[in-house]
Amino acid sequence: MADITNRSPFIVTVERRPELARRFPFSPRGQSRLREYVEDLRRRGFKPKVAQGADRWQLRVRHVGRPQQIETFGSLADAEARLAQIEADAARGLMRDYARASTVTVAQLIARYIREECPRMKGGDTYSTILRAMLEDSRHELELRIAQRKAEAREHGVAKTKLCANRIPMANLEWLNLPLSQVRATDIEDFVEERLQHVQPATVDRQLDLLAAVFKVATTTWGYYLDVNPMTHVRRPRYFNERNRRLTHDEEARLIEAARELDAQRSYEQHVKALAASEVQAGRQAPTHYARVKAVKASYAAARAHALQHGYQHVPLFEAFLQFQLATAARRGETLGLLWSNINLDAQTAWLPTTKNGRGRHLAVRRDILEQLQALPRTSQRVFDLGVKELANGWARMCEIAGIEDLRIHDLRHEAISRAAESGMFTTVLDLQAFSGHRDTRSLTRYTHLCATSIARTLERAEAQRLATHKGRQRLSTNAMPLVLATAGGATEGFEDDTQADPPSNVVAFPRRGSAPRVSS
Repeated sequence: MADITNRSPFIVTVERRPELARRFPFSPRGQSRLREYVEDLRRRGFKPKVAQGADRWQLRVRHVGRPQQIETFGSLADAEARLAQIEADAARGLMRDYARASTVTVAQLIARYIREECPRMKGGDTYSTILRAMLEDSRHELELRIAQRKAEAREHGVAKTKLCANRIPMANLEWLNLPLSQVRATDIEDFVEERLQHVQPATVDRQLDLLAAVFKVATTTWGYYLDVNPMTHVRRPRYFNERNRRLTHDEEARLIEAARELDAQRSYEQHVKALAASEVQAGRQAPTHYARVKAVKASYAAARAHALQHGYQHVPLFEAFLQFQLATAARRGETLGLLWSNINLDAQTAWLPTTKNGRGRHLAVRRDILEQLQALPRTSQRVFDLGVKELANGWARMCEIAGIEDLRIHDLRHEAISRAAESGMFTTVLDLQAFSGHRDTRSLTRYTHLCATSIARTLERAEAQRLATHKGRQRLSTNAMPLVLATAGGATEGFEDDTQADPPSNVVAFPRRGSAPRVSS
């Protein structure tokens, strides 16, 4: 059973007196106030007209054994369309409660997604940070804090309110506080258009991916059904952010030299720090600040002098990292998370239990690379005992020393895969996929032009072999023909210069029926 009710406001008008027009809601209280106002106008001698609008229609659906569905629409046509859809679903045995989508806001769904879905995902911490920022900016909280800090700076000379963020506030996110059923694709596109003025298209596209994930879980798993998911009609920004940066000329040699210089500096600093540790700890117990500073400086000066005089152990950490990346095409996170216990020296493999695509894989490692890894000290369970920030700073310093611009750590992975494709040893995309660890072969299409060179050489060899075969028989060269005839018992006289004379033919001519076969001479 279903019914559609017009719950639009009532409008009271008086001819030629527009100032007396009033609107009253459909609620009982509103109707009571309407009657009072109409009676008052009539006592004053006016002739009011009462009409009801047509911008608010309520659909109420009742099914036995199920809670009733109540949903409100802006037009009668929309309400009738929804009723037709519900009846069609019911005819197929589907009982979908479309009214639930009007009882929850997008912000509430995002909060639930952060609470329930992000902890189970790889990179969930990053996703939750981005989504929380969007929730915060939908309420203009960061914008209000920035304005408060500016006011404090003008009044007191210093801002006391904590900013709690280091980013530009996102605008046009007020639709996050609307019910899910009321969100339209145009609302999301307004956010995209404004956001593109401050960040790159790839950044906006990743945010849209997160929103699409929230909408998908809400509509398919949590039961908040929609006629059409608004994300399916959002026009995403177009961009091309694939990098094809390769090492050119002597850049690899310069990087290795820079890595050795950086390793020497790092090894020296760590050795000095270890030597001065006990003295520094004792110096910090001095009674005054001046005495503590003096003792610490003296401890480090003595440790540096001892290191310069007696030397120190050189740990080629950055050099080994650079060589490992170029040899294995591993991702940065995979390399930094590599454990000593996951390296198999006999099999020449390194096990990566967690990768970008969520699946573990074995990394093939050359013998010379394994020897470089064995030269590293085992200061922790990780092979490369480096933090992300320390590696980023070290990489920037290496590029600065080497005089190289616009080179990222991830470009080493691209370089390694490109070298493998160019080698000719990986003749198919599947072979290259086993080396690179890509789950989707479409990601390797950018390297197919490199594999094409080795494929072209293989085609040349195949064509040469085809030309050497004629109708299933191997074609013999002129120089080899006398040897064949001699082996078959034929005469070889008269062939002193077989490069000039034509040998007798070995083609058998089949005569007509009734005649004996003959060999052409």
